[in-house]
Amino acid sequence: MIKLLRNTGVALLLSGIMIVNTVPSYSVDNGFIANIKELKELSDIMNIIKENHVGTEKDPTNTTLMQGALKGMMESLDDPHSNYFTKEELESFKEDIEGKYAGVGMVIQKKADEPLIVVSPIEDTPAYLAGIRAKDKIIAIDGESTYKLTSEQSVKKLKGEPGTSVKLTVYREEAKETKDVELKRSIIQLKYVKSKMIGKDIGYLRLTQFGEDVYKDVRKDLEGLIKKGAKGIILDLRSNPGGSLGQAVKISSMFIPEGKIVSTKGKTGDEEIAYREGKYFGDFPLIVLINEGSASASEIVSGAIKDYKRGILIGEKSFGKGSVQTLLPLPDGDGIKLTIAKYYTPSGVSIHGKGIEPDILVEEKDDFLFFNGFVTNINEDETKENRNEIIKEVKGEEEAKKIISKGDIQLDKAVEEMNKLLEKK
Repeated sequence: MIKLLRNTGVALLLSGIMIVNTVPSYSVDNGFIANIKELKELSDIMNIIKENHVGTEKDPTNTTLMQGALKGMMESLDDPHSNYFTKEELESFKEDIEGKYAGVGMVIQKKADEPLIVVSPIEDTPAYLAGIRAKDKIIAIDGESTYKLTSEQSVKKLKGEPGTSVKLTVYREEAKETKDVELKRSIIQLKYVKSKMIGKDIGYLRLTQFGEDVYKDVRKDLEGLIKKGAKGIILDLRSNPGGSLGQAVKISSMFIPEGKIVSTKGKTGDEEIAYREGKYFGDFPLIVLINEGSASASEIVSGAIKDYKRGILIGEKSFGKGSVQTLLPLPDGDGIKLTIAKYYTPSGVSIHGKGIEPDILVEEKDDFLFFNGFVTNINEDETKENRNEIIKEVKGEEEAKKIISKGDIQLDKAVEEMNKLLEKK
């Protein structure tokens, strides 16, 4: 799945990462002395490069050469989920998992040789409170034009220490005016959970990412739906790339009364089993929406529900990421994310490279969710309007009309099936 939106200060997960807090051990046999020959060769090559290489930029430092070597080392593993992070990249990755960062609070879109476009401000943030609106063009940040900046460069300039200020030059098309807006950065809390009632009996619960401690928000929204009279729940995990393994276990446990949720096996083959925990919310009818962007932790929840026949899966086959990563900080502030295990559904099935088949296949070839971001505390109406305009640009006017008018066929099917289940009760 390709993510077209960037949040100011957050590099959103694309591959479906499950983070565990255990630190893998290593034996003395694999220590410094055992690797001395290879380390000497690396040192020799670094010296040759520094003494002889002629480039267009300034001479490389030991740090930049080592970072390049480490990135190459991780890439050689033939595992797209194991990565090396610089200090800055590691901080951005942690922010995404934790669901908060210091910035101004808006979802942006950036195209080459164009200014930043505001897709939507995030509710109750500096940008939102200052009146920044969807479709506003940020043509400069602290006096520097955004036309030649990349998305990453723009994000970096918008981020900063809480309490510091950043000046945005904003052009609003409908008013035909440009003005400077000074914003004071603050801690932005991202929300990954959204819920609503569909009719008087169906509760809809959308989870866009398994961020740290997201279980509390899921529990709060589920309890709210039940209080509003929901007799059946539709859990939407489409395009949810994963996140915390622990949160996946807790959220699965809300719907499964007993037994194991997931097991993992590492290098030694030893099995670790995670059993259900916490409150069970009852045997109400349950439907789970998945698609090819549902990965990792999303597949743990979907797999457990399917194995126990607790609910019906509707949509498309999931991504098929059945591996577990750990995040290891290094002494200089850099870090690595390393695959240390594979996980298995309660019935012992590994979905790695296979994915989970839905019970009812409903293919969405036109990418209805193509413009929905991972952040849920934004204005849905504004986001939808921008999404429709992008569809017109990509698909053309006539094709866009068909896509926009068609609506969300997967959710529509879930509602149809849920009504059937409720009629039987």
